[in-house]
Formats: sequence, structure tokens, C-alpha cells
Amino acid sequence: MWLDTKEWLQYTKGANMGDLTQNFDLEEYACKCGCGVADIKQELAVKVQQVRDLVGRPIAINSGVRCARHNGNIGASETSSHIGGWAADLGYTGSGERYQLLNAAFQIFDRVGIAKNFIHVDVDSTKSSRVVWIYS
Repeated sequence: MWLDTKEWLQYTKGANMGDLTQNFDLEEYACKCGCGVADIKQELAVKVQQVRDLVGRPIAINSGVRCARHNGNIGASETSSHIGGWAADLGYTGSGERYQLLNAAFQIFDRVGIAKNFIHVDVDSTKSSRVVWIYS
């Protein structure tokens, strides 16, 4: 199921929302603090599904939407794209998986960050495009 990429999706904790895309549920993008915030941008969900289709295996969403409180508690930037529902961190466990995710992410996303155990992808049009960075 492909979604209109111009709209927001909202998650209500405990609601039976069904699948967001073919392989991802909206709950996977919800704030990890348990507050229930999951106002994810559909464009992001569609592109993450495209990455998943390219790698041909399940991908864990380590972090999707974050409420401002949770974002602050984990020491993330106050301007984090996660707060606006524009970003996701895709988990991996080894260098082979990292290679596959990066290869796919570079084909789909214009903003990619590389960390020890996740690949950050976002569709935040308020920030520079065609960029790659490494988390220290």
C-alpha cells in the first residue's frame, strides 16, 4: 500500500491502525518513551519502505518520532528532525547489513547519517539536502 506523501499520519496508542506500509506499522515509528506520539510524515514512511524493498529483509526502526521531552532526555539536538516526524533511525547489527542499508538509503534519501548501530534517514526539507554525516 503506497501512501500520499504530502500528509501526516497520527497514531493513537492502543488503536488498531493496521499497517502503515507493506512491512511497517505506525506503532514502530511511535516515540520510544511510550507517550504515544507518532505524527510521522508519510513521505518518510514510503521512502523507508522503499529501502526495505531494496534490501529485501526486515529493518528495525530504532527511533522514529520523538516527543520533545524524550528528545531532550536522550541528549539529541533541539532541532532534531525526529521531533517533526521527518526522520527515522534504521538499525543494523553488522558491517554487511550497514553496507546494504547505506547502499539502499543513498538511492532513496538525500539526507543520511551514519552511526555505530543505525543509519539516520530523513526528509526534512528545512535542512540541507544531498548530505551525509557521521555521528561520533
